[in-house]
Amino acid sequence: MELDIEIEDDVVTRPRALYHLTDSEIGAACCEAEELLASYGIDRDAAAAALGISPITLKAYSRGVATVSHRRMPAATLDRIRDLAVDAYWRAVVGAFRIEVGGEDQAHLTPIYTAHDHTGLVRARHPHPLRMREIADKLGGSVRVTWAIHPDVKVPPLDAMAALRSRWRIGVWQLRDQFDHIGRNDVDDVLCEIADCDRYSLWSFSTEYRYWLQQVTTSQVERLEAAVADIERGDEIQPFESAVAKAMAELEDF
Repeated sequence: MELDIEIEDDVVTRPRALYHLTDSEIGAACCEAEELLASYGIDRDAAAAALGISPITLKAYSRGVATVSHRRMPAATLDRIRDLAVDAYWRAVVGAFRIEVGGEDQAHLTPIYTAHDHTGLVRARHPHPLRMREIADKLGGSVRVTWAIHPDVKVPPLDAMAALRSRWRIGVWQLRDQFDHIGRNDVDDVLCEIADCDRYSLWSFSTEYRYWLQQVTTSQVERLEAAVADIERGDEIQPFESAVAKAMAELEDF
């Protein structure tokens, strides 16, 4: 949320999000998504059809801000074209993780993982566990091993940074679910405030596509989880105080 603060010399200052895309950067992000799609054989016409817009409109979104035909791409549309692009990427790189042997019923020498939603329904399959973790987290679900040569193969543990990203995605799903339940429609505003970002940058905190990934911090994840806990208790979201700040405050009381 932006606040206008008037001071004596009439200068107006506005808090700027830490991750805030300019119009030029929004257009560049659209171009990057189109280029990634094109590299996997999905041209502008096909991308526009998938987005439900005209190719001319999509072209206008990627034009330079100084051009007459430039249009600012809505954040939701940028999210969707990025989703299309990373889906194409992960489909294309399946071969890098799989070695198939045998005849008609080919076996995969690489473990295959499945992403399940919160009801247990299989939503995706892929040999890369982080990709499945991303999809499962966004659906409030889990990752399982579908196939492996050795029966003791498990879903590999996450490193510290991946674990934070997973906690963030799970928290986002929980907060959205709670907001839907109570009929609030400002969840994106709350998430942007927690992450200190604008709506155009929010998507980047939840992706496992390395080149567009924005790493969340422990503080951001803790703020999100605290907000989820507040809503689940039926409370308004309270100002967040980290465990370190609480400990320091308690020391000051002595």
